[in-house]
Amino acid sequence: MDSKYKLIIDTFGKDRFKRDELLSEHTALSAGGPAKLFFIAFSESELIKIVTMCRDLQLPFFLFGSGTKIMISDAGFNGLVIKNRTKEIETVSIKGKASRVGIGIEEALVEVSSGVSVARFAEFLNSHGLNWDEFKSLPGTVGGNLFLSKTLQTKIKSIKVLSLRSQTEEIPAGQLSLKKHIVLSAVFRIKAK
Repeated sequence: MDSKYKLIIDTFGKDRFKRDELLSEHTALSAGGPAKLFFIAFSESELIKIVTMCRDLQLPFFLFGSGTKIMISDAGFNGLVIKNRTKEIETVSIKGKASRVGIGIEEALVEVSSGVSVARFAEFLNSHGLNWDEFKSLPGTVGGNLFLSKTLQTKIKSIKVLSLRSQTEEIPAGQLSLKKHIVLSAVFRIKAK
């Protein structure tokens, strides 16, 4: 393995990487040959750091979430494959009214990491008394679905992305571009049930 890959492995620790990992083990269609090197990112900071290193070192990389919307060749990928397993969900603000009867929540802003499955996001919303019906049937992760699902896009307040210059930026849903951005997280406006 060349020195560029060794630098990345040394940075994160060799126990975090797998060589010749079959990508068929990580896709919904069970298709895909081996990745030269395979890594799972569990936090936003890891995701930013490894993507930035790949760009700086000019190493080919491929990033995906749950693998429900991709098809990978049986020839595999001759570079670093990064599986996004970021998992943070946080209520960042609540809008409502307080009265003698109690507190009534009307709407919440919820920030969700791109690697969170839409099913897990829906469970979170349901458990917090927020409307989740529109999300429950979407497969895959929040990050991948933001590029494809108008349902998710209409609920967005802002999206945190990693730009081509490896800068973290907040953008509205209408500016999201598959060619320019890697989704890190999104803030959703969710109505109460």
